[in-house]
Amino acid sequence: MSWMDRHITWLQGLSRQAKLSIIGIVDFGIFCLALIVAYGLRFSTFEMPPQSVWHLYIIAPLLSVATAYGTGIYWAATRIYSFDTERRILISQAVAMALWVIVLFLAGTGGFPRSIVGIYALLTVGGMVLVRKIIATLMDKEGRARALRPTIPCLVFGAGHQGIQVVEALRRNKSYKVLAFLDTDYTLFDRSVSGLRVYPLENLNYVVDRFEPAEVIIAKADMSRSNLRKLFDMFREHKLSAKIVPNLGELVDGELKLSEVRSIHVEDLLGRDPVPPDAELMDRPTKGLSVMVTGAGGSIGSELVRQVAERGPRRVVLVDNNEFALFEIHREIESDLRNNLLSGFELVPVLADVRDKAVMSAAMKANQVDIVFHAAAYKHVRMVQENIFAGLQNNVFGTIATAEAALQNQVQRFILISTDKAVRPTSIMGASKRVSEQVIQALAEKPRHKTIFSMVRFGNVLGSTGSVVPLFREQIAAGGPITVTHPDVTRYFMLIPEAAQLVIQAGALAEGGEVFVLDMGEPVKIVNLAETMIELAGLTRKTADTPDGDIEIAVIGLKDGEKLYEELELGNDLTPTKHARILKAREGHLSMAQIQKQLDVFLGLHAKGDDHKLAAELMVLAGGLNSENKKPESKTDARALSR
Repeated sequence: MSWMDRHITWLQGLSRQAKLSIIGIVDFGIFCLALIVAYGLRFSTFEMPPQSVWHLYIIAPLLSVATAYGTGIYWAATRIYSFDTERRILISQAVAMALWVIVLFLAGTGGFPRSIVGIYALLTVGGMVLVRKIIATLMDKEGRARALRPTIPCLVFGAGHQGIQVVEALRRNKSYKVLAFLDTDYTLFDRSVSGLRVYPLENLNYVVDRFEPAEVIIAKADMSRSNLRKLFDMFREHKLSAKIVPNLGELVDGELKLSEVRSIHVEDLLGRDPVPPDAELMDRPTKGLSVMVTGAGGSIGSELVRQVAERGPRRVVLVDNNEFALFEIHREIESDLRNNLLSGFELVPVLADVRDKAVMSAAMKANQVDIVFHAAAYKHVRMVQENIFAGLQNNVFGTIATAEAALQNQVQRFILISTDKAVRPTSIMGASKRVSEQVIQALAEKPRHKTIFSMVRFGNVLGSTGSVVPLFREQIAAGGPITVTHPDVTRYFMLIPEAAQLVIQAGALAEGGEVFVLDMGEPVKIVNLAETMIELAGLTRKTADTPDGDIEIAVIGLKDGEKLYEELELGNDLTPTKHARILKAREGHLSMAQIQKQLDVFLGLHAKGDDHKLAAELMVLAGGLNSENKKPESKTDARALSR
């Protein structure tokens, strides 16, 4: 600890009364010094005034102290300097000078030089302000450290309103040195904005050579993801770190703060440009209705709850068997309701297991449920692979119980959330979801019932608990290596909010028995995803050619049940719907009696303790449910499981 820090710590440890006394003494010294200087400047001498008028001079510092105390200056926090501090100082000294002039007038000293009053006032105000700024600076340890840190030379991409706000925020912070603007708007080229020249993006080579920046801040939050990816690649080629600003419309007070400038996330680059949801489709299964979401505490379930809550439902019923997850989503929505961020509706948490048909039916009846989004499922491939019967119970028997409860209560719509892993499954999780799909299709054909059954099938969502993205972040934070199962493995990815919106809209399009498939865009190679995340962390990949790199990517081999690539359809019979990113198909299926017969076999095998054979039978059943049973490469197949 430095000498200065030791003394500042000593001062901070003093009692409030001691601190106020010290500041009061310092101020009185300023007032006395100001009076001497004012007299000296007026008479060009620093001799004492005549004794006959000496009392008229000394009264000035006393009045200054009294008015300063009266305006509450000595009760303000001196470690924080603000406009309110200046206002109080000005008011106190204005009052003090007015009183001094009155005293002089009453004393009848016509020869007293009135200019001394003005000079004295300027000196006292300036002295008090200067002292408080010095105190605030000394007390601000973080600010002193920031002042000693080297500034980061940077460029700002985007010379519009957002760019100007970014420059102002950076200048206030003083930890950045803004060198120039970059833009693609030719009308701004070679012009000066906020005192900085605007250069064309195509001249990036010249700008980098001339200014040698270390970072670029992208001040266009409304950019498409494809353009953002191109920018990121361009800056990466020049070894420039890149950050991005939020949309100004999302800011609470409309003013950008440097803390809101953030690093680019992998979701910014991999997610697609959003398509505005169809308001009519979003409202049809939500507005004015009682909506139940099972698995409400999960990644997809919680986002479904948020999306439904924004559409003006009558009631939202949250179902989950994980107490903490249910508590968290209930607390979040309850807080938004309390703060009037959502229109009023009834919020009902139900801590229950979806396998319990009686409980699910009672919850639907008590809350007059109109719509069920069934997102409850065990979805971690490896966990279900190691816990076969638990996966079968939750994913299949849970779906049957909840769907039959919906039938009993004449629920309007029941939408199953499925997965691409159900298509030609190679894992227990995928197989259990494929059987769940069959259950929903079979129930959809039951005669004389009012419930519309459908399902929505899609791939991975970025940032979910089962996604590789959180895992890769943890591995990078730990210094690596990043573990990838195979150099050629690919996956589809979608942002969670987009997936939830599309699920709701697909539910509105349902007529009964359809399989809705979400357009997931292009699949992403997982190795490329890992490389991108390493670069976003400001690090480099360690390879045989680059041994000095930071993070290694280790190929560990496919795990049981994992595929090289995922599929979203069984055949090629997908047809378009009203929504450009929602496709639908009609797939063959078994009857409910056939499914139940096979499930009884599974229960018998489990009762005998033969879960290994149960797994083999489940894989054979799920494989036989595919209309085109070509099997992608994987580590596990039904024959291997049966051996």
